[in-house]
Amino acid sequence: MNRRQNKKAPGDPGRRPAGQLTLQTRLLMFSALLIGPFFALTLYLLFNLNEIAGYYNTIVQNITKVNAYNLVFKDDMDSVMYMMVAHSLSKYEVESELGMTSPDVMIREAEEAFEDVRRSTVSENALESIDRASKLLTTLHKRVNDISGTVKVTGHYDENMESLDVDIRVITEMIQERISEYIYHESVSMEDIREQMDRRRSVLVQFAVLTAFGLLLLSFLFTSALSRSITGPLRSLMDAARQLGAGNFNTRAAETGSPEIRTLSRGFNSMAEQIGDLVERNRQEQINLRNLELKLLQAQIDPHFLYNTLDNIVWLAEDDRKEDVEGIAAALSTFFRTALSGGRDVISIREEEMHIRSYLEIQQFRYRDMLTYSIEIDPDCMDCMILKMTLQPIVENALYHGIKNKRGGGHISITGSRDGDRIRLCVADTGMGMTQEQLTELIRMVDGRSASSGNSHFGLSNVAERLRLNYGESSGLVFKSTYSEGTQVEITIPRIKNDI
Repeated sequence: MNRRQNKKAPGDPGRRPAGQLTLQTRLLMFSALLIGPFFALTLYLLFNLNEIAGYYNTIVQNITKVNAYNLVFKDDMDSVMYMMVAHSLSKYEVESELGMTSPDVMIREAEEAFEDVRRSTVSENALESIDRASKLLTTLHKRVNDISGTVKVTGHYDENMESLDVDIRVITEMIQERISEYIYHESVSMEDIREQMDRRRSVLVQFAVLTAFGLLLLSFLFTSALSRSITGPLRSLMDAARQLGAGNFNTRAAETGSPEIRTLSRGFNSMAEQIGDLVERNRQEQINLRNLELKLLQAQIDPHFLYNTLDNIVWLAEDDRKEDVEGIAAALSTFFRTALSGGRDVISIREEEMHIRSYLEIQQFRYRDMLTYSIEIDPDCMDCMILKMTLQPIVENALYHGIKNKRGGGHISITGSRDGDRIRLCVADTGMGMTQEQLTELIRMVDGRSASSGNSHFGLSNVAERLRLNYGESSGLVFKSTYSEGTQVEITIPRIKNDI
């Protein structure tokens, strides 16, 4: 068993020296040391400000509400009472006859407003003033009823006019005075609140300055100690990282310092080991990839294929079929030019399509009566890049293992389309197809889970392995086959645009 598997997980309490705190614990303690007093101070300040602001807002609302009656109540009441006496109307007829608010309504609204204000008034002097105003409203209501009851009785006009001057106007003036007194006392309360706020603010500022100075001193001492406990081990880790960056994959960091830094060092050492393994594995994969490409190129330049093609050219020349000779010679030239591609491993899909077309043109001269083909690739895919000789081994497999084995021949179709950030290519034939057992064995062989017998399906395995090495596990070959009906091979690769 790997000794690394026996190590305890990072942060395991069993690996922590006695009395050593983690960086997280230290920082939490430091944060609590700094934030705690300020948090308590802030809560105290908010509580006091909220309490004082509540008193202040209540006083402002009360003054605003009462001040409305200070401005208009006397004039409105005197006016409506005068109109009642002058026109000999009762209080019930004022609204309908004159369109004025009834005295009862005005008094009731004032009583409700004063009662609402009284419930939220704190100042004793202001409370006394509003109580007097409420009592005057009660007296005013009685005088209004007296006038309203005699206003239609003949001979009471002068008496009612005198009552209007002596009672109504005097009472409304007294109510206005009580309202002014209330506003004055509440204004004095506002000034008291302001002075209280100034005193509390002065105390809070002094306390905040002293607290900040003490916390600043403690934070300096704590951060100095914390910095020394971190920077030393980190310098060792930085030196190891610098050596790793220079290519020394055998370097290892010392596992010292706080539990977090020791965990970081263990992770660094594990990473260095894995990078070394990956570099070696990548080097081996590059060697394997080159070997695969060499084998594919050797298989591509098949002497039998070349001899058969040259024989076809000789036969066509003997039959004096010059145009066919030119066609097969041009196709053979295009085929080998694309196969070599100036040593490039990656070519455009347009070049790959030319390679396949030339290959099928050559084979169609040989299997004229039993082979037809079609190529339909989306123009949007033509300038995208693909590994050289990806499609040809699949087409060759479709021809030799599908079309040739079926009486009457068949058709090979190559299609390509874009699917988001990927490209899907499909090679389908109407050949013999495969049984389920044959298909399963082919898939196992292409995936490397079983050995290939001889050169059978070597090209497919080679293509699948090259796709995996270059594009990862998400790219590869997908097979579908039905016996006596045909086979379909789908290739999925990333969409990489040729910007050259």
